[in-house]
Amino acid sequence: MNAPSRFEDADPGIRTEQPRARAVGQSLVEFAVFVPVLLLVLLMAVDFGRVYLGWVNLTNVARIGANFAAQNPDAWQGGGNAAVQTRYRQLMAFDAQEINCTLPTPLPAPTFVDSSYSVGSRVRVDLDCSFGLMTPFLTNIVGDGAGNVSVRSSATFTIRFGSLDIGVIGGSVPGPTPSPTPVPTPSPTPTVAPTATPPGMTPDPATPTPAPPAISFYGESTSTDASGGGPPGSVDENMIVGLPGLTVTFRNTTTGPQGNCTWAFGDSGTATSCGNTVSHTYNARGLYTVTLTVDGFSLARTNYVLVGCKVPAFSGVRLNAALGAWTTEGFSSSNFSSLPGSGNYKIGYQSLAGGLVNPPGGCDGAAVQVGP
Repeated sequence: MNAPSRFEDADPGIRTEQPRARAVGQSLVEFAVFVPVLLLVLLMAVDFGRVYLGWVNLTNVARIGANFAAQNPDAWQGGGNAAVQTRYRQLMAFDAQEINCTLPTPLPAPTFVDSSYSVGSRVRVDLDCSFGLMTPFLTNIVGDGAGNVSVRSSATFTIRFGSLDIGVIGGSVPGPTPSPTPVPTPSPTPTVAPTATPPGMTPDPATPTPAPPAISFYGESTSTDASGGGPPGSVDENMIVGLPGLTVTFRNTTTGPQGNCTWAFGDSGTATSCGNTVSHTYNARGLYTVTLTVDGFSLARTNYVLVGCKVPAFSGVRLNAALGAWTTEGFSSSNFSSLPGSGNYKIGYQSLAGGLVNPPGGCDGAAVQVGP
């Protein structure tokens, strides 16, 4: 038998593995090159997604601020009202808690576009937010070069509270006449039979009747989401607005003698006190008239307390949970609608600003539309 040639396999059953080993090595090299690129692309997608979601939330915050300023323009007119301006920033900061960017401190004041605070003018809120990117490569080419990207959002609303600067609407109908300050109406005083004058004596001149008390009072509240009321000259002094559980402190500013004082709070609650203050809590939604009676003389403040509803903030909430949140706040389910989207999407848009107390239409008539 001939010996195997040195150019032939000693054992025909053994096959060389060199081509397969080269293929595996090539795949490992390709994988090692591809994975970092894939990770970089995914990280960039996450970064841009964070920025987009933050912009959506930032827009909603700007809408809340512009809507509030449109309802309270007097807070920035002249000397302004620091308490109302603080409330403006609190509402915006509350809705901005979930934004993953850095907002300016303090939040900027609204801009009255037409330099006017009258009904029909416009007010705008501009917000800038700085996002910190995570992608190393992206931080060198986007933003300020240090990984920070600035995003801006604006919202403009039409002023819905205050006076008109355009005169009579329609040209012939006179404007509304301010209601006169209510004057206490004394109850009928029973007639006392005259006392007979003894013979030989001259009757004394008529004894002057004591002046009736000048009844006055006002209420104010420190409850969450409450506004309005306060002493004369306060913003929205003619109505206190809040949510169920609203506690109002009424201050008796009546001058003159006060023998018997009775408070009627409009919800069947009463109190008998001539002290400087008396408090009452409203637990049911509704519109209430408050009356103070002093020694038979009364003063009523009609529709003085409104206990209403608060629009929930839907940002980031799933669509299936939104209707329940709406009705839980006291609104009608028939006034809730949604825009088409992909499945049970997260809400990024709502037609009414979240956190708004007593929106147009109130608990029964307010309507909201949400969308992705």
